[in-house]
Amino acid sequence: MTDHRSSAQCQCGAVVLALDAPPILTNVCTCDDCQAAGHLLEGREGAPDILGPQGGTAYALVRKDRVTCTQGAAYLRAHRLRDGTPTLRGVAICCNSLMFADFTNGHWLSIAQDRFAPAALPASVPHYDRQGVGFALRLVTAWAAMGFKRPRFAPQGQPLPPI
Repeated sequence: MTDHRSSAQCQCGAVVLALDAPPILTNVCTCDDCQAAGHLLEGREGAPDILGPQGGTAYALVRKDRVTCTQGAAYLRAHRLRDGTPTLRGVAICCNSLMFADFTNGHWLSIAQDRFAPAALPASVPHYDRQGVGFALRLVTAWAAMGFKRPRFAPQGQPLPPI
């Protein structure tokens, strides 16, 4: 594997997520939950835009074992749309930036693409407009490379407190 290091940071720069491998893929999620969460989180004071012109959230999907929070973990908070939902959104409360969505049963972390510096995502990362066979194959291939493990993402080893 070629060396690839990049980072994603909140709007004010207090929270930094470091990636030690390129994303599996990029996509724009337009599901009802991502749209509802986007509208809700965009309404928080000082929050950056989340939803794009197509009404979805652009994500870069990264293996959980390739992401670490190197700065500002104390500012990360968990947001769930409903009790019991497996999707947890990580929000940097310092500036109300959506950092990621974590389908907690999955092996990937969906990092908000607008948290990356321009040109930080390699052009070689495939983009999928919908969740078809190619999308699923990329996720399964990455999971196989992880030995079919599903690690938890917990900055500094601690679960995120709720907003």
